[in-house]
Amino acid sequence: MKYNCKVIQDLLPLYTDGICSDVSAQMVEEHLKECASCEKIAKELQDDSVEKTLGKECDHVVLSHEKKVSKKMVTAGSITAAVLLIPVIVCLICNLAIGHALDWFFIVLTALLVVASVTLVPMLVVEKKAVYTVLAFTGTLVLLLFTCCFYTHGNWFFVAAAAVVFGLSVCFAPVVVHGLLSDGRWKRKRAWIVVAWDSLWLYLLLAVCGWFVHGNVTYWRVALGISTYSILLVWGWTAVLCSRNCNRWNKAGLLVMLTGVWTGFVTDVVNFLLRDTENGLRYLDLAKGFPLDDPAVFNANVYFMMIAVSVFVGVICLCNGHGRGKSEKTD
Repeated sequence: MKYNCKVIQDLLPLYTDGICSDVSAQMVEEHLKECASCEKIAKELQDDSVEKTLGKECDHVVLSHEKKVSKKMVTAGSITAAVLLIPVIVCLICNLAIGHALDWFFIVLTALLVVASVTLVPMLVVEKKAVYTVLAFTGTLVLLLFTCCFYTHGNWFFVAAAAVVFGLSVCFAPVVVHGLLSDGRWKRKRAWIVVAWDSLWLYLLLAVCGWFVHGNVTYWRVALGISTYSILLVWGWTAVLCSRNCNRWNKAGLLVMLTGVWTGFVTDVVNFLLRDTENGLRYLDLAKGFPLDDPAVFNANVYFMMIAVSVFVGVICLCNGHGRGKSEKTD
Protein backbone atom coordinates (compact mmCIF):
# COMPACT_ATOMS: atom_id res chain seq x y z
CA MET A 1 0.00 0.00 0.00
CA LYS A 2 1.32 3.43 -0.95
CA TYR A 3 1.42 5.98 1.87
CA ASN A 4 2.06 9.70 1.75
CA CYS A 5 5.82 10.33 1.91
CA LYS A 6 5.45 13.39 4.14
CA VAL A 7 3.51 11.36 6.71
CA ILE A 8 6.15 8.61 6.65
CA GLN A 9 9.00 11.12 6.94
CA ASP A 10 7.32 12.59 10.01
CA LEU A 11 7.21 9.11 11.54
CA LEU A 12 10.80 8.18 10.62
CA PRO A 13 12.48 9.79 13.70
CA LEU A 14 10.06 7.94 16.00
CA TYR A 15 10.56 4.72 14.03
CA THR A 16 14.36 5.07 14.19
CA ASP A 17 14.27 5.61 17.96
CA GLY A 18 11.85 2.68 18.37
CA ILE A 19 9.19 4.66 20.20
CA CYS A 20 6.34 4.59 17.70
CA SER A 21 3.39 2.20 17.89
CA ASP A 22 3.38 -1.20 16.20
CA VAL A 23 0.82 0.00 13.66
CA SER A 24 2.95 3.02 12.72
CA ALA A 25 6.08 0.87 12.52
CA GLN A 26 4.36 -1.59 10.19
CA MET A 27 3.14 1.27 8.01
CA VAL A 28 6.65 2.73 7.78
CA GLU A 29 8.21 -0.62 6.93
CA GLU A 30 5.69 -1.27 4.16
CA HIS A 31 6.31 2.17 2.68
CA LEU A 32 10.11 1.85 2.82
CA LYS A 33 9.91 -1.30 0.68
CA GLU A 34 8.24 0.69 -2.10
CA CYS A 35 9.84 4.19 -1.74
CA ALA A 36 13.59 4.55 -2.38
CA SER A 37 13.77 8.22 -1.30
CA CYS A 38 12.21 7.55 2.11
CA GLU A 39 14.43 4.51 2.54
CA LYS A 40 17.47 6.70 1.92
CA ILE A 41 16.30 9.17 4.57
CA ALA A 42 15.75 6.30 7.02
CA LYS A 43 19.32 5.06 6.47
CA GLU A 44 20.67 8.56 7.04
CA LEU A 45 18.75 8.79 10.31
CA GLN A 46 20.12 5.43 11.40
CA ASP A 47 23.67 6.54 10.70
CA ASP A 48 25.02 7.72 14.08
CA SER A 49 28.57 8.36 12.90
CA VAL A 50 28.01 12.12 13.10
CA GLU A 51 26.80 11.86 16.69
CA LYS A 52 29.78 9.72 17.62
CA THR A 53 32.15 12.22 16.01
CA LEU A 54 30.52 15.09 17.86
CA GLY A 55 30.69 13.11 21.10
CA LYS A 56 34.40 12.44 20.63
CA GLU A 57 35.06 16.08 19.83
CA CYS A 58 33.08 17.14 22.91
CA ASP A 59 35.03 14.74 25.12
CA HIS A 60 38.26 16.01 23.60
CA VAL A 61 37.34 19.63 24.32
CA VAL A 62 36.38 18.83 27.92
CA LEU A 63 39.57 16.82 28.46
CA SER A 64 41.70 19.60 27.00
CA HIS A 65 40.02 22.15 29.25
CA GLU A 66 40.56 19.97 32.31
CA LYS A 67 44.23 19.56 31.43
CA LYS A 68 44.64 23.32 31.05
CA VAL A 69 42.94 23.98 34.38
CA SER A 70 44.97 21.25 36.07
CA LYS A 71 48.18 22.67 34.63
CA LYS A 72 47.30 26.14 35.89
CA MET A 73 46.49 24.77 39.34
CA VAL A 74 49.78 22.87 39.50
CA THR A 75 51.64 26.02 38.45
CA ALA A 76 49.86 28.08 41.10
CA GLY A 77 50.53 25.38 43.67
CA SER A 78 54.21 25.31 42.79
CA ILE A 79 54.45 29.09 43.13
CA THR A 80 52.66 28.95 46.49
CA ALA A 81 54.96 26.17 47.69
CA ALA A 82 58.00 28.20 46.63
CA VAL A 83 56.70 31.23 48.53
CA LEU A 84 56.13 29.10 51.65
CA LEU A 85 59.65 27.72 51.41
CA ILE A 86 61.16 31.17 51.82
CA PRO A 87 60.28 31.61 55.52
CA VAL A 88 61.20 27.96 56.13
CA ILE A 89 64.71 28.50 54.78
CA VAL A 90 65.09 31.81 56.62
CA CYS A 91 63.99 30.29 59.92
CA LEU A 92 66.27 27.30 59.38
CA ILE A 93 69.30 29.53 58.90
CA CYS A 94 68.39 31.81 61.83
CA ASN A 95 67.75 28.90 64.18
CA LEU A 96 71.07 27.29 63.34
CA ALA A 97 72.93 30.60 63.55
CA ILE A 98 71.42 31.79 66.84
CA GLY A 99 70.54 28.62 68.73
CA HIS A 100 73.00 26.27 67.04
CA ALA A 101 70.23 23.66 67.02
CA LEU A 102 66.84 23.00 65.51
CA ASP A 103 64.10 23.70 68.05
CA TRP A 104 61.59 26.50 67.33
CA PHE A 105 62.23 25.96 63.61
CA PHE A 106 59.90 22.94 63.74
CA ILE A 107 57.12 25.14 65.14
CA VAL A 108 57.47 27.45 62.15
CA LEU A 109 57.60 24.47 59.81
CA THR A 110 54.43 22.85 61.15
CA ALA A 111 52.66 26.23 61.18
CA LEU A 112 53.45 26.63 57.48
CA LEU A 113 52.15 23.11 56.90
CA VAL A 114 48.82 24.28 58.31
CA VAL A 115 48.86 27.15 55.82
CA ALA A 116 49.74 24.73 53.02
CA SER A 117 46.83 22.46 53.94
CA VAL A 118 44.31 25.19 53.11
CA THR A 119 46.17 26.61 50.09
CA LEU A 120 48.12 23.87 48.32
CA VAL A 121 45.75 20.95 48.92
CA PRO A 122 42.73 22.55 47.18
CA MET A 123 44.98 23.44 44.23
CA LEU A 124 46.59 20.04 43.78
CA VAL A 125 43.69 17.72 44.60
CA VAL A 126 41.40 17.06 41.65
CA GLU A 127 38.44 15.33 43.33
CA LYS A 128 36.87 15.74 46.76
CA LYS A 129 38.78 18.93 47.49
CA ALA A 130 36.74 19.76 50.61
CA VAL A 131 37.27 16.30 52.11
CA TYR A 132 41.05 16.22 51.70
CA THR A 133 41.40 19.87 52.72
CA VAL A 134 39.59 19.24 56.00
CA LEU A 135 41.62 16.08 56.68
CA ALA A 136 44.90 17.82 55.84
CA PHE A 137 44.04 20.86 57.97
CA THR A 138 43.09 18.68 60.96
CA GLY A 139 46.23 16.57 60.68
CA THR A 140 48.62 19.51 60.35
CA LEU A 141 46.92 21.43 63.16
CA VAL A 142 47.28 18.47 65.51
CA LEU A 143 50.93 18.19 64.43
CA LEU A 144 51.45 21.87 65.23
CA LEU A 145 49.96 21.38 68.70
CA PHE A 146 52.27 18.41 69.29
CA THR A 147 55.32 20.41 68.19
CA CYS A 148 54.44 23.34 70.46
CA CYS A 149 53.77 21.03 73.40
CA PHE A 150 57.03 19.14 72.84
CA TYR A 151 59.06 22.36 72.52
CA THR A 152 57.55 23.86 75.71
CA HIS A 153 57.84 20.54 77.61
CA GLY A 154 54.11 20.66 78.34
CA ASN A 155 51.65 17.88 79.11
CA TRP A 156 48.57 19.49 77.54
CA PHE A 157 48.82 17.99 74.04
CA PHE A 158 46.14 15.31 74.41
CA VAL A 159 43.64 17.76 75.89
CA ALA A 160 44.24 20.33 73.15
CA ALA A 161 44.27 17.73 70.36
CA ALA A 162 41.06 16.06 71.54
CA ALA A 163 39.32 19.44 71.84
CA VAL A 164 40.46 20.53 68.37
CA VAL A 165 39.44 17.27 66.69
CA PHE A 166 36.08 17.28 68.46
CA GLY A 167 35.38 20.90 67.48
CA LEU A 168 36.37 20.34 63.86
CA SER A 169 34.36 17.11 63.75
CA VAL A 170 31.19 18.88 64.86
CA CYS A 171 31.63 21.41 62.04
CA PHE A 172 33.12 19.36 59.22
CA ALA A 173 32.39 15.67 59.86
CA PRO A 174 29.21 15.85 57.74
CA VAL A 175 31.26 17.21 54.82
CA VAL A 176 33.91 14.49 55.11
CA VAL A 177 31.45 11.62 55.58
CA HIS A 178 29.27 12.85 52.72
CA GLY A 179 32.30 13.03 50.42
CA LEU A 180 33.73 9.63 51.37
CA LEU A 181 30.41 7.77 51.48
CA SER A 182 28.58 9.36 48.57
CA ASP A 183 27.36 6.00 47.30
CA GLY A 184 27.20 2.36 48.32
CA ARG A 185 25.52 0.65 51.24
CA TRP A 186 26.82 3.19 53.75
CA LYS A 187 25.09 6.11 52.02
CA ARG A 188 21.91 5.85 54.09
CA LYS A 189 23.88 5.54 57.33
CA ARG A 190 25.92 8.72 56.98
CA ALA A 191 23.96 10.61 59.64
CA TRP A 192 24.44 7.79 62.15
CA ILE A 193 28.17 7.65 61.37
CA VAL A 194 28.55 11.41 61.94
CA VAL A 195 26.70 11.29 65.26
CA ALA A 196 28.67 8.22 66.40
CA TRP A 197 31.98 9.88 65.44
CA ASP A 198 31.14 13.08 67.32
CA SER A 199 29.95 11.10 70.34
CA LEU A 200 33.19 9.12 70.40
CA TRP A 201 35.33 12.26 70.39
CA LEU A 202 33.17 13.91 73.04
CA TYR A 203 33.76 11.03 75.44
CA LEU A 204 37.45 10.92 74.53
CA LEU A 205 37.68 14.63 75.35
CA LEU A 206 35.98 14.07 78.71
CA ALA A 207 38.33 11.16 79.45
CA VAL A 208 41.45 13.16 78.57
CA CYS A 209 40.29 16.16 80.60
CA GLY A 210 39.53 13.89 83.55
CA TRP A 211 43.00 12.38 83.32
CA PHE A 212 44.60 15.84 83.00
CA VAL A 213 42.89 17.32 86.07
CA HIS A 214 42.98 14.05 88.06
CA GLY A 215 39.21 14.09 88.24
CA ASN A 216 37.47 12.47 91.17
CA VAL A 217 34.16 10.64 91.34
CA THR A 218 32.21 13.92 91.25
CA TYR A 219 33.90 14.94 88.01
CA TRP A 220 33.08 11.68 86.25
CA ARG A 221 29.50 11.63 87.54
CA VAL A 222 28.78 15.21 86.46
CA ALA A 223 30.76 15.21 83.20
CA LEU A 224 29.55 11.85 81.92
CA GLY A 225 26.00 12.35 83.19
CA ILE A 226 25.39 15.79 81.68
CA SER A 227 27.16 14.88 78.43
CA THR A 228 25.19 11.66 78.06
CA TYR A 229 21.88 13.40 78.72
CA SER A 230 22.79 16.09 76.17
CA ILE A 231 23.87 13.70 73.48
CA LEU A 232 20.75 11.60 73.91
CA LEU A 233 18.80 14.49 72.39
CA VAL A 234 21.04 14.43 69.30
CA TRP A 235 20.63 10.67 68.94
CA GLY A 236 16.88 11.07 69.30
CA TRP A 237 16.78 13.76 66.59
CA THR A 238 18.83 11.52 64.31
CA ALA A 239 16.53 8.54 64.87
CA VAL A 240 13.45 10.62 64.04
CA LEU A 241 14.92 12.36 61.00
CA CYS A 242 16.32 9.12 59.54
CA SER A 243 13.09 7.19 60.03
CA ARG A 244 11.54 5.96 56.78
CA ASN A 245 8.18 5.13 58.32
CA CYS A 246 7.30 8.72 59.28
CA ASN A 247 6.09 11.51 57.06
CA ARG A 248 7.02 15.14 57.65
CA TRP A 249 4.16 15.79 60.08
CA ASN A 250 5.01 12.74 62.18
CA LYS A 251 8.66 13.74 62.31
CA ALA A 252 7.76 17.30 63.29
CA GLY A 253 5.50 16.05 66.07
CA LEU A 254 8.10 13.67 67.46
CA LEU A 255 10.83 16.32 67.31
CA VAL A 256 8.67 18.89 69.13
CA MET A 257 7.72 16.44 71.88
CA LEU A 258 11.26 15.11 72.24
CA THR A 259 12.79 18.59 72.47
CA GLY A 260 10.13 19.92 74.84
CA VAL A 261 10.29 16.97 77.25
CA TRP A 262 14.11 16.97 77.17
CA THR A 263 14.24 20.70 77.93
CA GLY A 264 11.63 20.39 80.68
CA PHE A 265 13.63 17.77 82.59
CA VAL A 266 17.12 19.15 81.95
CA THR A 267 17.19 21.14 85.21
CA ASP A 268 16.13 18.11 87.25
CA VAL A 269 18.80 15.94 85.65
CA VAL A 270 21.54 18.52 86.23
CA ASN A 271 20.41 19.12 89.82
CA PHE A 272 20.38 15.38 90.47
CA LEU A 273 23.94 15.05 89.20
CA LEU A 274 25.09 18.12 91.15
CA ARG A 275 23.21 17.02 94.28
CA ASP A 276 21.29 20.31 94.17
CA THR A 277 17.68 20.60 95.36
CA GLU A 278 17.02 24.31 94.89
CA ASN A 279 15.24 24.01 91.52
CA GLY A 280 13.28 21.51 89.48
CA LEU A 281 9.82 20.17 88.82
CA ARG A 282 9.47 19.14 92.46
CA TYR A 283 8.44 22.73 93.18
CA LEU A 284 5.58 22.59 90.67
CA ASP A 285 2.54 24.50 91.92
CA LEU A 286 0.23 25.69 89.17
CA ALA A 287 -2.11 27.22 91.73
CA LYS A 288 0.47 29.95 92.39
CA GLY A 289 0.78 30.81 88.71
CA PHE A 290 4.15 32.36 87.88
CA PRO A 291 5.27 34.21 91.03
CA LEU A 292 8.33 36.38 90.45
CA ASP A 293 9.12 36.38 94.18
CA ASP A 294 9.47 32.57 94.20
CA PRO A 295 12.00 31.56 91.50
CA ALA A 296 11.77 27.83 92.25
CA VAL A 297 7.98 27.70 91.67
CA PHE A 298 8.24 30.06 88.71
CA ASN A 299 10.86 27.87 86.98
CA ALA A 300 9.01 24.65 87.76
CA ASN A 301 5.75 25.99 86.33
CA VAL A 302 7.52 27.28 83.21
CA TYR A 303 9.18 23.92 82.60
CA PHE A 304 5.90 22.08 83.13
CA MET A 305 4.09 24.37 80.68
CA MET A 306 6.92 23.81 78.19
CA ILE A 307 6.45 20.04 78.44
CA ALA A 308 2.65 20.31 78.22
CA VAL A 309 2.67 22.63 75.20
CA SER A 310 5.28 20.57 73.34
CA VAL A 311 3.31 17.36 73.94
CA PHE A 312 0.08 19.06 72.85
CA VAL A 313 1.63 20.45 69.64
CA GLY A 314 3.37 17.14 68.98
CA VAL A 315 0.12 15.17 69.30
CA ILE A 316 -1.59 17.56 66.86
CA CYS A 317 1.23 17.05 64.34
CA LEU A 318 1.08 13.28 64.79
CA CYS A 319 -2.69 13.22 64.27
CA ASN A 320 -2.32 15.38 61.17
CA GLY A 321 0.42 13.12 59.86
CA HIS A 322 -1.67 10.02 60.57
CA GLY A 323 -4.62 11.52 58.69
CA ARG A 324 -2.44 12.48 55.73
CA GLY A 325 -0.96 8.99 55.65
CA LYS A 326 -4.42 7.44 55.45
CA SER A 327 -5.51 9.80 52.68
CA GLU A 328 -2.35 9.02 50.67
CA LYS A 329 -3.00 5.28 50.99
CA THR A 330 -6.62 5.79 49.93
CA ASP A 331 -5.55 7.80 46.89
